[in-house]
Amino acid sequence: MLSLLTRLLRGNRDFATLVICVVLATVALSLPPAAKTVVSSVMAAPILRPVKRIAVATDGLTRIRSENARLRSLVMRLIEERASLVSLGHENDRLRELTNFIVGFAEEERFDLLPATVVGMPGGRIIEAIEIDAGAASGIEPGMPVIVPDGLIGKISRALETRSLIEPLSSASSAVAVTIERSRVRGIVRPRYGGSAELLDWQMDYVPARSDIRTGDRVITSGLGGVYPAGLIVGDVTAVDEGPLTMTIHVSIAAGLSTIEQVFVLRGLVPPSPERDAMMQTLLKEFLAEDAPSDVSDRETP
Repeated sequence: MLSLLTRLLRGNRDFATLVICVVLATVALSLPPAAKTVVSSVMAAPILRPVKRIAVATDGLTRIRSENARLRSLVMRLIEERASLVSLGHENDRLRELTNFIVGFAEEERFDLLPATVVGMPGGRIIEAIEIDAGAASGIEPGMPVIVPDGLIGKISRALETRSLIEPLSSASSAVAVTIERSRVRGIVRPRYGGSAELLDWQMDYVPARSDIRTGDRVITSGLGGVYPAGLIVGDVTAVDEGPLTMTIHVSIAAGLSTIEQVFVLRGLVPPSPERDAMMQTLLKEFLAEDAPSDVSDRETP
């Protein structure tokens, strides 16, 4: 019997532990009260110490998880704030650029510039149209030029009540009467496509052979045709191919059509302001008075 119990205890640790605990509990219950106190104080430490360790570890794990969740939330909030700051920085740079453009635009005293935001670019690889958030309710009409600080974008092709479509310079039907700023040679700028309908660059046509055009020359609108006013930046000459009768001029457009966010629509001439004219006349008189020669008596020494 004893050998059978021994084999049973050796083969099952859990059962052996249970038997030992039962035996110890039975022995402890059969002891006198004074002995029970001594035995309980001696056995409490090794028995309860692992339990205390588990409780402490569990409490520490709970605090670590709570701290981890708090730090994760803080990181996400910081990431969102950083993205917001970066976006605000880009917007600030864009607004500063637009402000400098309005102040320095040579035609600002004659043309009414209506700002608008790009809300869509219908089309595939080639931008055939650009949608903005201003329309007929803002006085926009088809044919009005659209510009950005870098240069010409295109013209209004359709004006709805609160939306408008721009025909950009990349459109297959686009054609702009231009001139070379340095030599005043005129021509027409159109987009040039490859065999797979890929936009390669822009080409200036109708240029007579041996015209004074060089790589790097600035291309601006000529004002011919009545669509675009003269002097708007179109781009720069990138290559010149000589021909027997005409020249092929390759042009790089100044404005990045795929990255624009804000545009200006030239709605028309601004009526003259009497107050502004009077102020300019006053400044002119003051300037002339300062440059006028002083009285002879003032210049002679006594």
